[in-house]
Amino acid sequence: MSLKQGAEEKTGVSRRNLLLNGIVILLSAILFIQVIIFVREAVSYQKVYAVDEANLLRMATGQQYDNLVESVYRNQAQEVPIKGDMAQIYAAAYYYEAAMLYHAHQEAGNVRQAEEAYARMRKYEEQMGEYAYLKEEMIDFLGIDPLNLK
Repeated sequence: MSLKQGAEEKTGVSRRNLLLNGIVILLSAILFIQVIIFVREAVSYQKVYAVDEANLLRMATGQQYDNLVESVYRNQAQEVPIKGDMAQIYAAAYYYEAAMLYHAHQEAGNVRQAEEAYARMRKYEEQMGEYAYLKEEMIDFLGIDPLNLK
């Protein structure tokens, strides 16, 4: 009887080992697939996409000025060539950034920094070309009183 019990125990142990090995292989395959998915998403997350002239113009005319400034800096980082009216749209983005800083420094009572920001506003205003009409919209958007503008 002890031989029969020993054979049954060995069979039970081998089935348990087989089951555990199968579970380990299954979990390893799932982990491997998850690592591949993670790497693929991490690579796509690192990509920075350039914004074309039409989208920049859409942001400018749609009063999405924060996105416009971010997109301009993203394009510069990607060394996107400036085509068409992009230089004027870039100037509009820089104007908004300078106006935002002007307003913040003016509200904080930082006269020197406000004057520097105002000088940048004037510089970019000259470069805005046909998009100079955005200047009034940006000033209104920021809540700057045009009468108190330097």
